Amino acid sequence: MLEIHSRKSQKQRQKAADLFRDGKNAVLFSSDVSARGMDYPDVTFVLQVGLTERASYIHRLGRTARAGKKGKGCILLAPYEKFHMAQKELTGLPLEAVPVPDDGGRSDGIADQALGNVDRDEALRLSAEQAYRAWLGYYNGALRKCGWDKKELVVQANFWAKEIGLK
Repeated sequence: MLEIHSRKSQKQRQKAADLFRDGKNAVLFSSDVSARGMDYPDVTFVLQVGLTERASYIHRLGRTARAGKKGKGCILLAPYEKFHMAQKELTGLPLEAVPVPDDGGRSDGIADQALGNVDRDEALRLSAEQAYRAWLGYYNGALRKCGWDKKELVVQANFWAKEIGLK
């Protein structure tokens, strides 16, 4: 598993890109820092997460199906992101909504157990707190897209914090 984002040095980003390019069955997690100007041949699947703009969505999907090859893509959206993306950014594109399956309450508890460790493990807690601050900053800039005011942002942020194991 490889990652490229703004907190990595250029040398680390280049190394990850090279390993991804040369890898078999490799997985790359990347922010938009590698969106343009990077060539990744043989990409077969692109998973996008959250709000984006139409041009970025299309460009990322263009990572697949190069040189006559086939590829697929998926975008994961939180309920509060769906309206904006479906009604504004991605109108007219051939999208298929796929509901998240309900496990019928048969959870084996592993996720709950892992989330319970967030407050007990200082490194996990600090990482979760950093993610919370990033989430809050990002959605503060996307209030209109989500249909929120500042008060609702705080409500949603606190709900999300609990979802990632913060108290």
